[in-house]
Amino acid sequence: MEPLKRKRSHLACQPCRERKRKCDGRNPCITCTEWGYECHYETTNRRKTSRVPGQATPSSPAGAQSLQLDAHTPKTTPKPVESDDCGLVRHLEANSGAAFVRKLGLKIDPMNAPRLNLFAWNIGSRQLSSPVNAASALPIVEVTSLEHMKSLAQVYFDKVDPCYGFIDRYQFFDRLDLRWKSPLSPSIYDSVLAGVAAIGCLFSQRSVTITELHLVRSAHSCLDSCHLSGPPSIDLLTGWTLRSIYLRMTDSPHSTWIASSTLMHLVEASGLHSESPSSVLLPAAQCDPDLRRRIVGVARHLNTWTSFDLGLSLVSFQKNELLLPILPKPGDYTAEVLGLLPVSVSLDPGRLKDETDLTSTLSKILEGTHSQPPSVLAQCNLVLCILRRIHTENIDIPPSLVEQVLEFLKKGLGCARSLVMDCSPWHQVPNVSFQIICVLLVMDTRSSLAILPEAMQTLSLVASTYDTDTMREAYGAACLLLLLHQQRRKYDVAILTETLNIHQQNQQFTSPPQFNPTTQDSSWLEALVADFPGLQRVDLDQFLNMDMTNYLLGGSG
Repeated sequence: MEPLKRKRSHLACQPCRERKRKCDGRNPCITCTEWGYECHYETTNRRKTSRVPGQATPSSPAGAQSLQLDAHTPKTTPKPVESDDCGLVRHLEANSGAAFVRKLGLKIDPMNAPRLNLFAWNIGSRQLSSPVNAASALPIVEVTSLEHMKSLAQVYFDKVDPCYGFIDRYQFFDRLDLRWKSPLSPSIYDSVLAGVAAIGCLFSQRSVTITELHLVRSAHSCLDSCHLSGPPSIDLLTGWTLRSIYLRMTDSPHSTWIASSTLMHLVEASGLHSESPSSVLLPAAQCDPDLRRRIVGVARHLNTWTSFDLGLSLVSFQKNELLLPILPKPGDYTAEVLGLLPVSVSLDPGRLKDETDLTSTLSKILEGTHSQPPSVLAQCNLVLCILRRIHTENIDIPPSLVEQVLEFLKKGLGCARSLVMDCSPWHQVPNVSFQIICVLLVMDTRSSLAILPEAMQTLSLVASTYDTDTMREAYGAACLLLLLHQQRRKYDVAILTETLNIHQQNQQFTSPPQFNPTTQDSSWLEALVADFPGLQRVDLDQFLNMDMTNYLLGGSG
């Protein structure tokens, strides 16, 4: 069989010719579309063989007619249009904290930039001094006592449930008592009991315990051994939600993404996501409507942000509609967290839209009222993502909004420290602290750099409280970024100093002239403004006394 030959375009566009790239002959071609080149074709004949004017070419008559029309038709240069692929990649990088940090390091010092990594994504895995034997999972009734289970569950409902409220507290304790009364009757609800207790351990002990590891293993085994013969039950969905939460706070990003994606598929299989009244749910999936919306909301919240951080696809439903708002409850702040979900979903990199509304979105999020530290950090995480998008799009924001952003970031740092002292290792605690440092370096203004000591102090507190490999690596990466930024500034100062020395030698100045914008020495600048009519609208006093860097988010960095 004759081998297939690679098809070549009869006519390559000029950008592909100059760069010696493969061209498909379209207008615009795929190469120019992906790389953002201005695709155009030469209208002159470039054949080396001479032809008699008017002689037909070996190409088809239609082709000859087309070339002749092109030669007599005024050339219209197509405007450079950003392809969907280019915009998608750019938005993926903007949403991902790992890509943002990597690009920041490359911009400061390409040779010594930190590697691509999701630094401080959570506190990391806490290890025992001696590893636990990899034995089979224990039944939950053999892991610990009923009294200990109740105390761990109380920690969960005091610290986690107010912001991730999707479990009926009274039903939980009733079924907990019932499980210990029937020790030989395991069920899928064991994953809920073990999941709640494992998170309770995480929020009550700064160091990992054998009990916590056994609870995690028991919940995992219960979920993996479940065989579906129909739509998933509420108990199974609740167990997977708890597992996704625990992984988000302690495990790797990819493990969390797989778990949250599995949870989303189970939600769709159960039919809980549909608000349509015509949807008929099986008895296994029936539950309180408000509780149903809470489970689906938390599942989407986890999957959306994990997908953003990794630059991977998030799971969407066939009817990708947002659920109705959940009902407010005393002492419950889940509505504050899930209220951010519509804006979060709108930042999906696949939704290429006009980015000019990012400033108004940022202002709207900053005006939101969040009362509890975990909810404030969720709000802060969204603000940081929008700031990364704004920086990527080179969008200027008003100085008043910049000041509002900096004040809010300081509030987020305070909330992170309070959660560390309260032994509440929410995943946003290290993540937001680290990302704030990176955003402050990118802003690179006097006001933003002034917050860096507080931000580094917060990250240091997290790293010293939860002494894991993940936190040590994150703190080291933050120190490296600051060191690279400092070295670049020293290099810039050295260049300016050398320039001034040369000027002083040429002018034989003993000392550089002192310039005070508040004195009459600015008269030469006033004369300059008078000589140029276009500058006469400039407020000279304001210009001399303002901090110009406050007008730019990107700054000089």
